[in-house]
Amino acid sequence: MRWQEILDRFRPATAPGGAAESAAHAAARTGIAVELAPVFAALDEDLAAAAALAASGEAGAEERVARARAAGAEVIAAARAEAPAREAVAATAVREAAATGDARLLEEAQARAHALQAERSPRIDEAADAVVNRLVAGLRGTS
Repeated sequence: MRWQEILDRFRPATAPGGAAESAAHAAARTGIAVELAPVFAALDEDLAAAAALAASGEAGAEERVARARAAGAEVIAAARAEAPAREAVAATAVREAAATGDARLLEEAQARAHALQAERSPRIDEAADAVVNRLVAGLRGTS
């Protein structure tokens, strides 16, 4: 449409005069579909190309999803197959660590016991003997 014809879209709807409507849109008389038909016709080729591109993208995405699912299934199957062996290795490591820790704790306890025995005073034995003798004498009634 040429720029000079733009005002033709708004023509008086009735004869010029005082109480008449000022204008009616030309699209109401000719229809928007008729006016826009060339625009949509020009877009048909682009719409077809976009639809083909979308279909190709969907097919590619479906193929990638299928490959990813297959790869995931393989990883899961391999993990399930390896699980018992890995569990056995882990259990052995835990048992060895526990045994090593137990042996170390036993050695530390023995070292502490020896240290306590070395630190005790010989007078403790004499005092313990005296206490026991008094208790025995008290029980016999010969204090």
